[in-house]
Amino acid sequence: MNRRNALIQRLNPARSIKTVNHKFETKEKLAAAGVPVPPTIALVGGSSPQDDLLYDQLPDSFAIKPNCGSQGRGVILVDGRCDEGWYRLSGDVLTYAMLQEHIRLIEEGEYSLDGIDGDHALIEPLIRTHPDMARLVPYGLPDIRIICLGDVPLMAMTRLPTEESDGRANLHQGAVGAAIDLRDGSIFRAVLAKQEIYNHPSTGMRLIGAEIPFWNDMLDAARRCSDALNLGYVGVDLVIDAARGVQVLECNAYPGLEIQNVNGAGLAKRIEWVERRIAARQRVRQRSLVPSLGDTIRSFTERLAVSGLARPYSTPALHF
Repeated sequence: MNRRNALIQRLNPARSIKTVNHKFETKEKLAAAGVPVPPTIALVGGSSPQDDLLYDQLPDSFAIKPNCGSQGRGVILVDGRCDEGWYRLSGDVLTYAMLQEHIRLIEEGEYSLDGIDGDHALIEPLIRTHPDMARLVPYGLPDIRIICLGDVPLMAMTRLPTEESDGRANLHQGAVGAAIDLRDGSIFRAVLAKQEIYNHPSTGMRLIGAEIPFWNDMLDAARRCSDALNLGYVGVDLVIDAARGVQVLECNAYPGLEIQNVNGAGLAKRIEWVERRIAARQRVRQRSLVPSLGDTIRSFTERLAVSGLARPYSTPALHF
């Protein structure tokens, strides 16, 4: 933990960390860099007062979340209208008055980091799980976390909801963590509560060997986030929407370390090797002998295989 914090202090400027804690501002920066993000239906708060026109314009299905929230607090998922308002994804009714009250709480900082007053409610389209991911889980939205050092992917996992986690992709609430091969997006290891498993506990689906769809698109999206947000070390959270494909939901300037337990491998030696390689590229730049980013990633993954740090990786599917 101390080594991670020291790395973040060195590579992630305080201003960039502050920016990434604001979802809407982060989305704007990512979109400008060509990163796929969910569209924004509305940003409510401050100079955007609540009124009847807003509610009339809302679609039948949407997600509402605090702009400065964390860990899923204050998120409401809506799927379908009714006479009183809408149906929540859980089946409960969300009335107009209940939605208005929830937005008021968001604006007062009830769900925000450090109780930030003056927050905004961010309303986005409801994401529907891609069929290839939906078949693995009983319900809920699986997500994918990719850790990057600059624009080099270091490690990846998917978090798969279970009945125990109540459809949430949260490892501490009972979701499955599954390690992803950087080469082709296939799952090679799965863990539930620190115990290695092979099938999903709720669906019985075989996890080992299952492939994450649109994997090259995911890597490309994750690689763009570091430069777009000026974060040298970043955890990128992605989902696959049935209609829109790969979407970046969040970027984390302090990504957790549980991904190491899921992968059965550490990050430290990978970080050290990539940093040495990047430094070497910088030293020879004036002599026009700079290895390409593709060479850096390929050399890095080959090094992993030789050193036995993790399952052998290669990146023949990547093109730079």
